[in-house]
Amino acid sequence: MRLGSRVGKLEFEIPVRRVSATVPNDPVAFARGLLGGAFGVEDLDRTNPNHTGWLAQLCAFLQTLEPEHQAWLRLVHERHPGSYPAALLLPATDEQVWASLDEVMRRG
Repeated sequence: MRLGSRVGKLEFEIPVRRVSATVPNDPVAFARGLLGGAFGVEDLDRTNPNHTGWLAQLCAFLQTLEPEHQAWLRLVHERHPGSYPAALLLPATDEQVWASLDEVMRRG
């Protein structure tokens, strides 16, 4: 079997992406839309480097809000005041969390 035939055969096996919602092309709108339920993971284009990169950024940010990471941040802040000045420590208001998320997503 030739390579061209193999590729052609594989193309028919790739599932067709069924888009149920439009995914924004802005990183902040992407994060807010995904968290707000405007679209889901199934709507993402896995071949789009922006979608996969932004999803990784969003997941990394959300992990910083977990209790283990927050405890580590508090310990570091106690030992070294002024370290990680942009780090978000909970409890924070919803507006502060959203503002921090927006900043992270803009930075890339």
